[in-house]
Amino acid sequence: MKNRKFVIPLLIVITLIFFLSGYRFTALSAAKSNSHLPKDAELMEQYETDSFGIFLFNIAEEERYQTVLSEKSGVFFRSSVSTDIPYSSDKIQTVGGMSVITSNGEVTLLSVISYDEEVAYIEAGVEPYVERKEVNKGERISFLFPFSKQIDFLYPVAFNNDDKKLYYYGYPKDTNVLLSEDLKWHKIDE
Repeated sequence: MKNRKFVIPLLIVITLIFFLSGYRFTALSAAKSNSHLPKDAELMEQYETDSFGIFLFNIAEEERYQTVLSEKSGVFFRSSVSTDIPYSSDKIQTVGGMSVITSNGEVTLLSVISYDEEVAYIEAGVEPYVERKEVNKGERISFLFPFSKQIDFLYPVAFNNDDKKLYYYGYPKDTNVLLSEDLKWHKIDE
């Protein structure tokens, strides 16, 4: 009986310490507890791997998208990594992206919306992991790869129905000044 009086409060204290440290029972609850994610963020999409949960949120009030990673740690999940992408008015917009290497593994996510009716599909990846996904105007598509690669090194390209390249994702060609706001989809002029 005396042991029970000691064990129960100890378990409560240990659980509180875990929760205050950001550990949660599910990947989604860990993502929602990420210190950089506002409470009013709207979950748009989620992806699960053996070691990770990746969640794409829309933060309308701040006009940005946030990608949040939850990593498995024993029986718990913890989230300490996130990336932000501001809204844009471009014809093709990257709304989610993340490239991560941890002791649990590697993962890369690229999520895109096209508002250009000419765009029929988008290709992204590196050999042997190149993927092609059809896209409709206003529809979000996502690429999830089992390796870590900087998003622009996935060489994403948007094509029309005639397999003509219309846009590429990256920095502007022929420049040696790299500004973060220039990392986006660029129209290919031929």
